[in-house]
Amino acid sequence: MNNRFLLGEVELPLAEIKKLSQYFEEIKTYNAQRELVAKKGEDGSPLKKLKLNFAINQEGMYGKNVSFTLPQSKEQRDNKEKKKYVANGRVYYASEDLQDFVIKNESKDSSTQDKVEAASTSDLPF
Repeated sequence: MNNRFLLGEVELPLAEIKKLSQYFEEIKTYNAQRELVAKKGEDGSPLKKLKLNFAINQEGMYGKNVSFTLPQSKEQRDNKEKKKYVANGRVYYASEDLQDFVIKNESKDSSTQDKVEAASTSDLPF
């Protein structure tokens, strides 16, 4: 079995999440009558989600190599509208078959190096 995984980080400030509330969508589920209805939380309010697209590139500015954007419709892509970037992040460890995404910067900080060593030596079930 070939297991592939990436390990990284992204920061999304709460203020930015609140600005994105207009893009939240209700999570849908089927009820007993096989009707599509809004899924409810324990408090009875509808559960919502935020869809994001992400791209992993070679290392860019400030050591970041992952970007998150809001999805675009086909019309928006055809009209070449600018993507709305939400957050940036970085991949700092990848399984062997995804090594092209590992940051190749020689001046890694010690905390990142510790995380990589811990991830590679631990007995992860995947």
